[in-house]
This record gives sequence, structure tokens and C-alpha cells, in this order.
Amino acid sequence: MGPMPFYRRDLRGSSPLTAAGTGRPAPVGSRPAASPARPASGGSGPGYAVVDLETTGLSPASDSILEIGLVLVGADGTVERSWSTLVDPGAGVDVGPTFIHGIVATELDGAPPLSAIADLLVRDLAGRAVVAHNARFDVGFLTHALGALGRLARGSVVPRVCTMELARRFMSTPSRRLVTCCEVAGVEIGRHHSALDDAHAAAGLLRHYMAVGGRRGQGPVAWSRALEQAAVFAGWRWDAGAARRQEALLLPRRGAGVPRADLPG
Repeated sequence: MGPMPFYRRDLRGSSPLTAAGTGRPAPVGSRPAASPARPASGGSGPGYAVVDLETTGLSPASDSILEIGLVLVGADGTVERSWSTLVDPGAGVDVGPTFIHGIVATELDGAPPLSAIADLLVRDLAGRAVVAHNARFDVGFLTHALGALGRLARGSVVPRVCTMELARRFMSTPSRRLVTCCEVAGVEIGRHHSALDDAHAAAGLLRHYMAVGGRRGQGPVAWSRALEQAAVFAGWRWDAGAARRQEALLLPRRGAGVPRADLPG
């Protein structure tokens, strides 16, 4: 991994909402102001937000997010913390292919809509490169959904790393499917299509790629370039106070590996 840029924290946070760069309150009714990129976990350096989504279908424009799994890792791949939640897609929305994601409608009782946890999600994405296995899919859903909620500036390209696209650069695998890649790399995967388990699996693949790259003596690669981009990316918009309150709304799927207590206090 190549040298990393100087990473400066904004110690003021982003709440209450302010007009970007002015320090003055934003006009009533305005969207959340852009918050400077900063370590999502309050640490001193950059890192990754490894995400997996379960959805009602394949189209960000017409389908909805049902479950979010998020694993926050440092620049060296070390897991810092994680959380997951089911997401209420709205009244009358069909949950889609239960035979794939395993989610039935009754499990969503009490789950928050995405709008109720958007600040929390964006807070934990901000300042980090977003990692996913098939990032085009997951980041596509995030971009569409969070953009519609005013949490991502129009036209923003989220810094990302795709563990699926990188697979054959770092191992010989007959398939780029998550389960196959994990088997080849020796990465443990729990219940496939459980968002948190799949996010942890993708984080394990990222660490495997880092280790292989290190043994090869490779210079800056996809993940280090993405860190540099994430450090200066200013497209995310969120309210820090709202994000803290939203931590209490998470409803993990039954059997998800990490409880709410894993969130910061």
C-alpha cells in the first residue's frame, strides 16, 4: 500500500445543520449541508465501510433496500465495529425473492424505514471508501436511495472498492461469486444473503487481497487509491445529532452476528 494523504478531522461535527463552509445555520427547510470527510469511527485515519444490502429486486430505481450490513475497518483491514438492521420498504411493498434473501414480511415489523436511519448510515460511510462484493449493485442502491433523501450530492461518484472485480487479480478462482471466492481464499462466511454475514465475508476478502498484495510487494492498488479519494470526497450530507439518536432504531435480523451493543456509545 502506498503512502497515504494527511487526514484531518473536523472536530466540530456536523450538527446542528449548517450552510457548508459558513458556520451559520442553514435556512429552514434546507437539505443537510455537506459535512467534511472524516473518520466515521472518530479515529485518526482513513478506512473502509464494507457494506452488503438485501433488496426487493435488482433495480435501484424501482426496488427497495430490505437489510443493511455494515462493517467498518481500518486502513489495514482490521475490523473496528459493525452493525446491521432490517429496513421497512414501505406499506404494500412486496419483499421480493424470499427464497434468496430469506426475509419475510412479518420480520419487518418494527424495522425503521431508510429515511429514519439515513444520517446514521451516511455518518458511518463518510470519510471511508465503500467496499462491497459487486459494488456496482450495492453502491448503486445506496447512491439512488440516499440521493433521493438528500444525503448525497447530486452527481456524486462514491469512492469504492469491489472485491468481486478484484478477485482474479489476487487468487485463482473458478467463479467470482462471494461464496466461491471465500472458499478459495479461506475466508469464513456465515449465512449467505444475511447482510451482516456477507459484509464480514467481503471484509475478509479485502484483508486477503491486502495480504497477497503485500507478499507481492505491490505499490498502490485499488483500495489505497479509493482511500485517497474518500479522504477528499465531500458528497455525503448528514446530521451528527440525528445519527446518534438513530442508533437506537436498528433492528437486526434474528440471528445476525452483532447486537446493537456493538455500536459506539
